[in-house]
Amino acid sequence: MDDELPLTALAKPKKSSYDDDLPLAKLAGAAGALKSKGRPAGAKPPAAAGQGTPKPARKKEVSSSSDSSSSSDSSDSSSESGGKKKVANKKKRLRLIAKKKVAAEDDEDNTDNKIKKKERTPKEQVVVDLLCRWWYALGDWPPNDPAFYATELKKRSMRRVSIQEWEWVPEIDDNGLHKVYELSQFKGVYRKGDGEMVDIRPMDTCPSYQNFMKKDLPELYGMLVQAYESQIKELNSSKYYEKALDTTLKTGLTRIREKAHQANQMLFNTGPVAKKRKTE
Repeated sequence: MDDELPLTALAKPKKSSYDDDLPLAKLAGAAGALKSKGRPAGAKPPAAAGQGTPKPARKKEVSSSSDSSSSSDSSDSSSESGGKKKVANKKKRLRLIAKKKVAAEDDEDNTDNKIKKKERTPKEQVVVDLLCRWWYALGDWPPNDPAFYATELKKRSMRRVSIQEWEWVPEIDDNGLHKVYELSQFKGVYRKGDGEMVDIRPMDTCPSYQNFMKKDLPELYGMLVQAYESQIKELNSSKYYEKALDTTLKTGLTRIREKAHQANQMLFNTGPVAKKRKTE
C-alpha cells in the first residue's frame, strides 16, 4: 500500500475475487470450506443460538424429582390404605369378641336358670308360677282403702295433704300431725317435707316370695288354680285374644289341678286331720 493513500480508500472493503459468472457449485464449495476452516475433522457443527436441546443433567434432575415425588405419593397412599385396613380389622376383631362375650353370658344365664329350676322344690316352683300371675288370685295390692291409710298415718303422727294446698298449710297442725303428700305412682307411699319417704303399705299381705313360702302347699295350689282360671276368663273376653296362649294356659291349668289334688290327698293322709282320725 502507498503511504499517501487516502483514508477513505483504506476504509472501503476489498472487492470479492469471485466473478459474477462463477458457477454455483464453486460458490457452495467455497462456503463449505470457509465453515469447516478452523474446526477439527469429524467434529459436529455447534447448534444455533436459541435452538439447543436441554442439558442431559437438567433433564435427569427433573426426571428424578418427578420420580421421587410420585414414589413419595405412592408410599403415602399405600401407608394410608394400610392404616385404614388395620383399623377396620381391629374394629372387626372387637365386634367378634363382644359378640362371643354376649353369647357366653347368655349361655351362662340359661344354664343357671336350668340349674335353679331343677333345684327348686315343688313348693318353690308353685310360688314362682304364682308370682307371675298373683293379681288374678289376690286382686289389687296395695288395697284401695282411704280409711286404712288415714288410720296408719295417724298412728305415725302424720296427716295427708294434697300438692295443691302444700304451700298454704302449716308443717304441724293443731293436733301435732306432720304434713305428708302421697306419691301418685305408688299407692300407700308418702313423702315428708324434709324428703323422708314413708311407706305404710300392708307388708304382711304383700305378694312376695317370703310371704308365699309361709303358706301350705295345698293353699298355694288352690291360689294358683284360681289365678289360671281368672287369666283364661279375662283372655277370652279380651279383644287381644290369642288361641295359642289360651291353649297353653288350659294345659297348665289341667296340670296344676292334678298336682293340687295330689297335695290335698297327701295333706288328708298325713296332716292334722289324719292324726285326729288316728287318735279317735
